[in-house]
Amino acid sequence: MNSEFVQAENSVFFKQLDICCKKVALQIGEKSISEWKNSDYIKLSGLLHRKTKVHLSENTLKRIFGKLKKPTRYYPQKATRDALAQFIGFRDWYEFELLHPVTERENSTVHAAPSIPVKPKPNYTLYFIFAFFIIAVSTGVYYFFKNDEVRNVKLVCLNPEGKSPHSAIFKLGVKGKLSDELSNFVIDFGDGRLKQSNFSDSTANHYYETPGRYFPLLYHKNTIIDTAYVYLQSKGWDIIATMQNDSTRVYPILKRLSTMHDYHVTSRDALDAGVDTSKTFFVSFANVKPTQISADNFEFNAGITTSAERPGVRCSQVDLVFYGERDKHFLSIIKPECTVWGSYKFSEVKKTGQKDDLREFGHDLTNGGQVKLRVEKQQVILFINGREIFKTKYRTPIGKLMGFKVVFAGIGSFKNFSLADLTTGEKF
Repeated sequence: MNSEFVQAENSVFFKQLDICCKKVALQIGEKSISEWKNSDYIKLSGLLHRKTKVHLSENTLKRIFGKLKKPTRYYPQKATRDALAQFIGFRDWYEFELLHPVTERENSTVHAAPSIPVKPKPNYTLYFIFAFFIIAVSTGVYYFFKNDEVRNVKLVCLNPEGKSPHSAIFKLGVKGKLSDELSNFVIDFGDGRLKQSNFSDSTANHYYETPGRYFPLLYHKNTIIDTAYVYLQSKGWDIIATMQNDSTRVYPILKRLSTMHDYHVTSRDALDAGVDTSKTFFVSFANVKPTQISADNFEFNAGITTSAERPGVRCSQVDLVFYGERDKHFLSIIKPECTVWGSYKFSEVKKTGQKDDLREFGHDLTNGGQVKLRVEKQQVILFINGREIFKTKYRTPIGKLMGFKVVFAGIGSFKNFSLADLTTGEKF
């Protein structure tokens, strides 16, 4: 982008950036940006990294928010703007721009005009109604043909099943002629990473590192038009550690759990796998395999003990993931003071602690607790230590259970694990 064009302080680019910054500020508190201190920028830096995996220093944030005054204001690169937009709930900066249009005319200074005789103002109501009708019809026609333009395009994974790690290869399945450029089709790989890829070539490849069932999404000009699946089974129980600030590798822990009733690893096990246990790390236990258990009609029970407080672990979080054929169930149980980091998803029903009240999921399990999740006829009930603490219902069934995963921040354990179909009694 031409730097001279964006450096004008009153340009539409900075107007949109200011709107985004104000929305970011609202996400983390009620103070206006003008009242922010250095600690507020440090806090935002941590929150951004936690949610988007993008690290921006407090000094960079000060430049973006206009705290550090320079002769010309800093306009961040697109990856940085994408992270800010994702932090407030948008897919990327492009989507934020689309939903927050600003014109040069709106942003320019209004100069006083010479006085002229005032004429009676005509009634514009009919003109407005007519114009609105024309715009609505035009928009409808546009989107009809736009959707028709890509109705013949599907997302195809050439090798959707295997063991982890796995290099999945995607292509566009097109019936007839592709009526738009390949670069306008973008794939989100569905494994929680921010990495996306457009089809600038005939295929797009992605490296999946851990077992699970993933649902990559195909976008055309910012609209989801199709999805596919990638299914990576485990070799019994796979134990894998990851580091919060290291998105380039994982650390398999070579310990067999197939016959154990007490599922755990030690700090020594993590160290031997190459994990720096003085920093924030996560350990996942995954058993991913196809079953005949209904993921819409089952009961899960386990005694769960989360990590004691240690370097890099303050919130003692545990995540439970239940993979279905068409979607997944997911929930986080976390210390009460940390529920801003919590989230849950049951089929199409999902909420996050950064936007919603998730105090029901705030529980300290560092000394252990009994967790039961009952999903019956698409109604979800969560019990902790025999007490019902949460209930919800979803509409869209997710099919058969295709695997289970539990993830601990730091070193945690679970025992007396059971997962069974409520109708048939089949056990996982």
